[in-house]
Amino acid sequence: MNDWSIEQESAVQHKSFIFYDSFYKAMKVLNIEETSEYIHAICNYALYEKSSLLSPKIEAMFQLIKPQIDANIKKRKDGNKGGRPRFSDNKPVV
Repeated sequence: MNDWSIEQESAVQHKSFIFYDSFYKAMKVLNIEETSEYIHAICNYALYEKSSLLSPKIEAMFQLIKPQIDANIKKRKDGNKGGRPRFSDNKPVV
């Protein structure tokens, strides 16, 4: 459905993402065109947080993995906030 060769440059939101074994196993039943559409959909969403118009079959598959990508993006953003504040040696731990 998409012509990935003329994709416009976008600002990268994330430099990497986790590509799970289940994502790979799911694409084994796809032909080469569907595989390309599937991988591009995953990469565009995980790296740029952008969705695009997909064929019905790929859209259905993408909707199954989207919650996992969303959870990973949330973990990354929450991790950037920092952790629990450190205790100084002078203050008692409560």
